[in-house]
This record gives sequence, C-alpha cells and structure tokens, in this order.
Amino acid sequence: MAFLFLNCLALLSTFLYFPYSQPTPLLPPFNVSQHGLLKYLGLPNFGHILPALYVFGDSNIDAGNNNYLPTIARANYTPYGIDFGGGEPTGRYTNGRTAADFIAQLAGLPFPPPVLGMSAAEMNYTLTGVNFGSDSGGIQDIPPEAARIFGHVLSFQEQIQLFNMTARSIQNQFSSHESFAQYMSKSLFFINIGTNDLGVYWQLGQQQKPLKNATEYALDLSDKLSHGLKAIYELGARKFLVNNVSPLGCWPSNINTYKPNTTCVEDINQRVSYYNGLLPNMLANLEASLEGSTLLLCDLYRVFEDVYAQPAAYGFRNVSGFCCPDSAGNGTRECAKAGVPCMDRQTIVFFDPFHPTEAVHFLSVRRFLLEDSLCFPYTLLKLIQL
Repeated sequence: MAFLFLNCLALLSTFLYFPYSQPTPLLPPFNVSQHGLLKYLGLPNFGHILPALYVFGDSNIDAGNNNYLPTIARANYTPYGIDFGGGEPTGRYTNGRTAADFIAQLAGLPFPPPVLGMSAAEMNYTLTGVNFGSDSGGIQDIPPEAARIFGHVLSFQEQIQLFNMTARSIQNQFSSHESFAQYMSKSLFFINIGTNDLGVYWQLGQQQKPLKNATEYALDLSDKLSHGLKAIYELGARKFLVNNVSPLGCWPSNINTYKPNTTCVEDINQRVSYYNGLLPNMLANLEASLEGSTLLLCDLYRVFEDVYAQPAAYGFRNVSGFCCPDSAGNGTRECAKAGVPCMDRQTIVFFDPFHPTEAVHFLSVRRFLLEDSLCFPYTLLKLIQL
C-alpha cells in the first residue's frame, strides 16, 4: 500500500517553493456556522449533539500550546495563520484551520483553545473542549537528542496529565457524577499523533546509536498509544477518533534532505506502514476490552495517497511543492518569518515543507465524515451522532 502512488508522483515537479497558481472554488468561510457547513457538505442539520471536542497530538493539530513552552517549535509568526480569521498567527502550523477546527465547526462548537493559554477561570468553566496538542510532541517522551534541538514540548503522556487536570477542574460544573460521566461519554476525543515518533525521533536516534528495527519500534509505539488511550478512557472518555500517520517519506522536507533515487523516501514510508498496519487490530482489541468505548480509526495515509494519485479530482494542482519560502532556502525548514506565501493556497498540498494546507485538512475531515471506506468501523459522521 505504501508505494502505490509513487509512479504517479514521478511525473511531477521537484519539491520547490511554489509561489503562483490559478484560482479555485473557496473553502467554507472561516466564520461558517454549523448549519452552513452541513449545508455546504450536503448534510441535514443535526443540532448540537457533541458537548465537547478534546484534541491530542502534534503539529498537525497544535492550536498554540507551544507558544507557552520553552521551545523553538512555534508557528507564532506570519505567514502561518494568513487565512485564519484576521490573518494573525496563532501557533497553528498551516495557513488556516486544522482538521480539529473543522470538526469543531461541524459540531457547532468553538475552536478548542490551547490548554496552556487558558486562565484558571477558563479551565474551570470551559465545557466545549480543549486542545492539548504540541508541535514536535510524540507518543513517546521526546528523546534527549530531539529535546536538545526543540526544547520542551508536550508528549502524549503529558497531554493526558493535562487532560486529567482539566477534567477535575470542570467536574464541579456538573450536578452529579452521573451527569459528568454522561458529558464525557458524549464528547469526542480526537488523537492525531505519531508523526514525530516515526520521523524526527527515529532519524535523530539512529544518528546517535542504532535503535530497534522498524517493526519492533512500530510495535512499541502501538503499545504506548494503546496505554495512552486506555488512560483517557479511565478518565471518562468513550468516543475516540484516531488518525493513522500520513506518508512522511513524501514530505518536501524529507525529499530535499535525503534526495532519494525514488520519488519518495521509501524507508520512511515503509516505517510508517509498519506502524499503521498495527493500528486496526490494536484498536479493535482495545475497544473490546473497554466497556462502552468506540474507537474509530481513519486512514489519513490513504487521503494523501489518493491526492497524489489523482490531484485534479480533489482540487489540487501542486502536490510536490510548498507554499511559503522556507527559512533555510532549500526546502528543509519551516516558513521563513514574514515570508510571502503562494497566492492560491487551496490548490497546493503543503503549506511548508512539513505541514499540509488548510485545504488538505478540510479534505480529510470531509472524507472521514462521509466515506465509510476511509474509517473503521464506520464514518466520522456516525461517530459524532452516537
């Protein structure tokens, strides 16, 4: 599965900053209402059936937590956020909204705020969800060789600890333990993590000393993810959305760093595939052991795979470039500060050499919402409506 789209990619351009393209139909407006978004998607209005959205993960869904940490891994400068509200950077590593933001809009909820930016009062009274995601965070604790570069970021375990604090803070807003348990059971818990473990953590670790082989490493990550999900369940969660990991070997940053003879860096994609292949059975077994739980697995890898194979069918013209000039000038770093991004950000897959555009975030949510071939055991829409 990992390499089905490589021949298609071979016909495309090299991974370069791509400043210009042609207009394309608009994404849903930034301030779209729940009713408006459902209408845009051709769905009936189903009301406010999710009380809250809690988000865990890495830079794909970080809403600004790293702005409050001693780390260089921050997207708190332009051109990040150019299409987010008034165009101000928030800490999101994209031009606009993330998948978590679109899910919130779909449910009629405000964007989940970054937990580290909340006051004590906000912690006590925010009942619509919180974002715990952290750029450069992983399923495992950040290894020393990565911490020396990035500084302090939130691991999955630290994010769960912050959720525990959040749950205790809001519990007093409920009249009984039963009403709090009902709230938690109806809320959605979105987990999008693993990119750094399979990418930079592995790569830096291999430079220091050989790690376990890729299959053993993937199994260890799967086990750690399982333990983390169980810990969230024990705090009251019942409805989980878990994404697998996208084909990291086709990131512009990895292409420009490793300069493979093949179109993508095959050993990176193979490592991702080992891990992704473990998730269906792991999540099914975990669900069977956790009474009342529903764990939905959605195939983010396939979303990218399909876009690479048929870009025009999904509204993209450029699948190999990226939208902002990067700080290193060679396609291996984040956006340069105050760099001028490409004009049409809706037809390009990557905003910087690592992170997708808002258009890709919306595509993934739209497809997870409606296509039962991408999520197991059923669509995101059905999970939301449970």
